[in-house]
Parts: sequence; C-alpha cells; structure tokens
Amino acid sequence: MRLTKIIQRIYDFCITVLLWTYFLFGFLVLLVILYIPAYIIAENRATALQNLNHIHLKCFFGVTRFLIRRTKFDIPEEVRQIRSAIIVCNHLSYLDPILLVSLFPRQITIVKSTFFKVPIFGWFLKNTGYIPSAPNEMMGAAMINNLETIKKHLADGGIVFVFPEGTRSRDGKLAPFNKGVFSIARYCKAPIHLLLIKNTDMLFRPGFFSFNTRAVNTIEMKLIGTLEADYKSLDFSVSSVAQKARALFEKNLLHS
Repeated sequence: MRLTKIIQRIYDFCITVLLWTYFLFGFLVLLVILYIPAYIIAENRATALQNLNHIHLKCFFGVTRFLIRRTKFDIPEEVRQIRSAIIVCNHLSYLDPILLVSLFPRQITIVKSTFFKVPIFGWFLKNTGYIPSAPNEMMGAAMINNLETIKKHLADGGIVFVFPEGTRSRDGKLAPFNKGVFSIARYCKAPIHLLLIKNTDMLFRPGFFSFNTRAVNTIEMKLIGTLEADYKSLDFSVSSVAQKARALFEKNLLHS
C-alpha cells in the first residue's frame, strides 16, 4: 500500500512537471514567435494578444484532458457563448483564471498591480489589456483610469471576469465580496453573469504542488444567474446588487 502511494505521488509529480513545462514553454515560444510580431503588426494589440493567449491555454487544457483522464470538464454552451458582459466567479484554485481565458477569445481581468512589475509577465499583462488594481481595493486610481477601456472592450464583444473574493477559498466557503466589480458594471452599464466554479480545487489543490491525477472528478461551470440592473434608477445600489449576487452563490453552494 505504501509503495503504491509513493508511485502515485511520483506519477502526480511527473504529470505536473510535464504540464507546467508545456505551459511555460508554450508561453515563451508564443512570446517570441507570435506575441511580439502581433504586438508590432496588429491594429489592436490587446485583442491579438488575448486571442493568442486563449489559444495557448485552450491547448493547455486539451493536454490536461489527455493526460488526466479521470478528470472531466462540464462546461455548458451557455457559458461559452457569453459576450459583452462581466462575469463574477467564486475562486477555488489557481486553475480558475487560466480556465476562463481558455474559454473566451476576448477576455480581460483585474490583476494586483504588483504583478505588473514582474519582468516579461508584467509586459504581457499590460499589453494584453489586463487591469491593475491595488492589493486591497478594486476601484483604486489605476482602475478608474481604465474604465473607458473596459467599457469599449465590453462593447466590442469582450468579457471581463472577476473574482470578488480576491483570493482562493481554502474551504469552499465564500470570502467577503469586494464591491468594486459591481461599480464597474454600473459605469459600463453591463450585465453581470454569475458563474459557479466547482472542483478545480480537487484537480489542483491549494497548498499542494502536484496535480491530483488519481481522483475521479468533474470540473463544472454553472451559470447561476444574470443580473441586469436598472443602472439609471435612483434606487440602484451597488451594495444591494453585491448582496444579491452573494446570496445566489451561497444558495447554490448550499445545494451543490
């Protein structure tokens, strides 16, 4: 039994190294061969880089499906077809943001401003149109300066995905919501889709280095609600919309 566990751990480790090597190698190769030429040639640099990153991560999850056969992905077409909207998600694993990028050709998200200072990665984030935010707030000065860019991105069919908890949940329970995303939706007059993510933390667990290749698992994404608020109403309240969104997540987590 002990030998079996050791072999399983070695297998998990090897699969993990293989997947992240593919991820990093693909990113660096694309950076040299495609990202930089796209940056120089494309009329809309951000759109070109978003599409290339989408293709890269779509291939990454294709390889993941091939290597980890016990994990299935259940992502309905109604999720894949979302456009011109803000997507609010719960957050369980580091896989969540890259899985979302793999689903939507045109996507941006909000990233802590410290990541923009990382060599190469920071350049990529900036030129892909990702939005910097201060560590403890979502509507800081950097965000306010980018609101018109976000509005145009949404009008052109793009999506903005946000994790209002700000960090991964360690126990599956919801952390407090940052209300900034709902202020952004009001400014852009955009619909808000609530997307429940399940079981990414079973494949790539918080606190562990290796993918869990042994568990029989289905990663699910479920559209649990769409909030089309009357932003022009005098009664509109960012707090009430945030509370309604949180209540829908809590209800669905309770019954999942």
